[in-house]
Amino acid sequence: MESVRQIVDRLGGIATRQQLIAAGRTGLDLTIAVRGGEVHRIRQARYASATAMVDGVVAARVGGRLAGASAAKSYGLWPGFDERLHIVVGATSSRLRTNAPPSMRVQLSSDMTRRPIALHWLQGAEVPELGPECWRVSIAETLRQTVRWADAETAIACLDTARLKLPASTMACIFESEPESSKRMLRASRPGSESGPESLVRQRLAAIGLELIQQVPVPGIGRLDGRIAGTKVVLEIDSSYHDNDRSFESDRIRDAELAARGYVVVRLTYRQITTDWAWCERMVLAAVARFHDAA
Repeated sequence: MESVRQIVDRLGGIATRQQLIAAGRTGLDLTIAVRGGEVHRIRQARYASATAMVDGVVAARVGGRLAGASAAKSYGLWPGFDERLHIVVGATSSRLRTNAPPSMRVQLSSDMTRRPIALHWLQGAEVPELGPECWRVSIAETLRQTVRWADAETAIACLDTARLKLPASTMACIFESEPESSKRMLRASRPGSESGPESLVRQRLAAIGLELIQQVPVPGIGRLDGRIAGTKVVLEIDSSYHDNDRSFESDRIRDAELAARGYVVVRLTYRQITTDWAWCERMVLAAVARFHDAA
């Protein structure tokens, strides 16, 4: 039989008492697990293991679930730049707790944060005591909420990254009953972005009249993040920092191979895309102006 910790881990690191009882454990088992440090009780009838996401623990401690962009982040989707923690609670929810201790002299523990919280009171959004997960909304509801609550660029980037996980038919079903404004966002999303920054680049270039063809295969080299349509300008988008010299060297070899085949490579980093887009746009436009021969 699974231990209390194993059950909690299987449920995403956070579980309700009812979930654990339904899985075959007893109240005494839970008490022993807490006293032995196997799990922590973060709220009445809520238990977390060491594998729990901090954001999920905060949501459960408050008395709700991660929602919108915050839930999107937990699913590996693009969450945008909203620093607030989005938590959904039922319309009649009570006994909600603060996410931070009342005295700022108390050191914050892992389930407490000074991040601002956006609390969403919604009908039917109560925490499901026996649901598959008690700490975040489903991926379908995550997408619907993000599209409703976030700016257009973030919403489309979230949908773009969701296409890596869900087929187009499922995406269509998720938005079948949503308002036309949400359906427009879905129609604006595209497959091909393997990260949020790639989607941001695609959208921002489209806004200035440049089409980015994504995931372009080149024999002997592999797939390119993107190529500007009608040109041999290649974009390579670094979604995170290189973690070793070998990755850096591999990229330089790849760039040289592309140059030998007549391509020009514009390499954009996460920091550049998110903090200095004007520079990125200027580099792309300059490359297009100089290397405009059709591929």
